[in-house]
Amino acid sequence: MKVFNSIDEFNLLVDTVVTIGKFDGLHRGHKILCENLFAMEKDGLTSVAISFVDPPSNIVDDSKDKKIMTNDERLLLFKESGISVFIECPFDEKLMKTEPEDFINMLIDRINMKSLVVGSDFRFGYKGAGNVELLRRLSEEKGFSLKVIEKLKEDNVDISSTRIRDEIKNGNITKANQLMGRNYFIYGEVIHGRQIGKKLDFPTINIRPSKEKLIPANGVYISVVIIDNHIYQGITNVGTRPTFDDGNALSIETHIIDFDYDIYGKEVKVVFLEKIRDEIRFNSMFELRNQLMKDKNAGIDFFSNEHVRLS
Repeated sequence: MKVFNSIDEFNLLVDTVVTIGKFDGLHRGHKILCENLFAMEKDGLTSVAISFVDPPSNIVDDSKDKKIMTNDERLLLFKESGISVFIECPFDEKLMKTEPEDFINMLIDRINMKSLVVGSDFRFGYKGAGNVELLRRLSEEKGFSLKVIEKLKEDNVDISSTRIRDEIKNGNITKANQLMGRNYFIYGEVIHGRQIGKKLDFPTINIRPSKEKLIPANGVYISVVIIDNHIYQGITNVGTRPTFDDGNALSIETHIIDFDYDIYGKEVKVVFLEKIRDEIRFNSMFELRNQLMKDKNAGIDFFSNEHVRLS
């Protein structure tokens, strides 16, 4: 996959079929858009996905929606998807104020767009003034083909990044994974913690996610950890460790089952499969350790199901 950091950088002398969006979560609806691009590649067009990078202020401002996947995670999944070209545009003031027709002209002139595939709710151009109706008119005037994909539904409700984000916020990981058609995950560096788990004979790894990353509701989750392309079974706690701490500092700690290696400093992928309980405060270390063993056994039982999807 070729990657460009703006539409202006595109320098391939090929005819293209294009889809555009934020693609947060790269969910089942997004997958349908990509599949339509792949079908048109058989006609000699090169598939291009265009997405956007928010300005840094949106990342550090807690009032903004956190992302199901970071920009780096999204890029990785697009590489795995089979898309030929990925253009990651900075969503700056210039792009934001581009009029709808000028935006389409830019796609035609700079990336040789011959076909466009979008969802039925697609909006574009300054203040979102462009819509599917305008695209239909422009496609006839300017000679590119247009395919509009209706929103995919689950339980008679549209599958959307907003809906998936809400499920994750509420700890409904199983539902979020079902809507995405993939498992929610967090990439992060393994950092040093307080070694409390080790004292309980229940060692954990701590990871520090990106500031822009959406974190699930506090609780205990069955998970897998991917380290150097190897998959390990685990139990992950997301929360503030109320048994030991009285602050609001969030931690993400994973006990990797039958694993005893030093991986501090490594980048790992923690994949969330199912929530098994809320985070609670225990009155003693003994109570906590007993519950941790129950959590571990729940994980072992879960992984005994051969139909579990781990990636």
